[in-house]
Amino acid sequence: MLKMLFQSLSFKPLFAFPALAVLTVWSITYGAGSPNAADSFKLLWHSLSSLSLAPLQPLLELRIPRTLAALLVGAALSISGVILQNLLKNPLADSGLIGINSGASLAVVIAVILQLHGLSLFFWAIFGAFISALLVFALTPKNQADYSSLTRLVLAGLAIASTFQGLMAALLLKFQNGLDEYRFWVLGSLNRVEPQFLLIAAGFIAVGIITACLIIRPLALSLVGDQLAQSLGLNLKLLELACIFAVVLLTGSAVALTGPIAFLGLIAPYFARAIGAVSIQQQLLYSGYFGMALLLAADILARTVVQPFEAPVSILLTLLGAPVLIWMVRQNNLQNIVQLEK
Repeated sequence: MLKMLFQSLSFKPLFAFPALAVLTVWSITYGAGSPNAADSFKLLWHSLSSLSLAPLQPLLELRIPRTLAALLVGAALSISGVILQNLLKNPLADSGLIGINSGASLAVVIAVILQLHGLSLFFWAIFGAFISALLVFALTPKNQADYSSLTRLVLAGLAIASTFQGLMAALLLKFQNGLDEYRFWVLGSLNRVEPQFLLIAAGFIAVGIITACLIIRPLALSLVGDQLAQSLGLNLKLLELACIFAVVLLTGSAVALTGPIAFLGLIAPYFARAIGAVSIQQQLLYSGYFGMALLLAADILARTVVQPFEAPVSILLTLLGAPVLIWMVRQNNLQNIVQLEK
């Protein structure tokens, strides 16, 4: 039903990217506090007419950074989801669902306890994501595409995520004073994005996306089967390392910037396949679009539902992602598996 609906909409980049532009402008101009939408448009007009950034100062302090963060993190998490799902041959693979986000979050909390800041937080987040990824690959079969492997991935991810979340909760209780500002961060939110971290995150995410683009062809080749791929000269171990490198860069930098945001790497690729994205190239492009659009929309909604406060954006995405996950498991996800193996 959902797939037929998306296909009937004739998804085309020509129409999709203007929609993303509308969400971007909406995110910049809308907020519960000052300036309001009308004043925001006036500031944008004054900035364009004077060719100066000075009128944008009120927007540069919060809304533009959080909008840029939504675009960066949305693309990063959705693309990492595509890589994981194709590498593991499992459409349920998502950095949040299988514990990679939790590992990165725990590493950031430990880094803060050690009084590390700035660039160090990103390195620690990437290291934590790497450790989590190793655990996932050790516990999950990568050469199966049946219901048992789907279930095993979910259970292994739940165990990893629960362990790291428990350790993180214990540290937050133990070091309450030093970690008080991170209590909202661990819920996954865009309202406390620090502008000075945007450039750092953009650098790591850019390297991750470039790596993802470079491994498209070998990753597609690996889907024909390990033996045939090796006979064609593909180094599966090197491919696996390259995929892990891309995933931990994308996931770790996203978590360091905004905190753990779950289900985005599951929802965006699912929607991409629902509109007919079969090749990995199409999945990366459409998933990146859906990831950015969904996170922007969720962030706009987060500013609305509990005014004058803001809801963590990860909670809103969970309300969308949980039904999608249940649907995929209930249907055994056989159609998605067939698409991944083509």
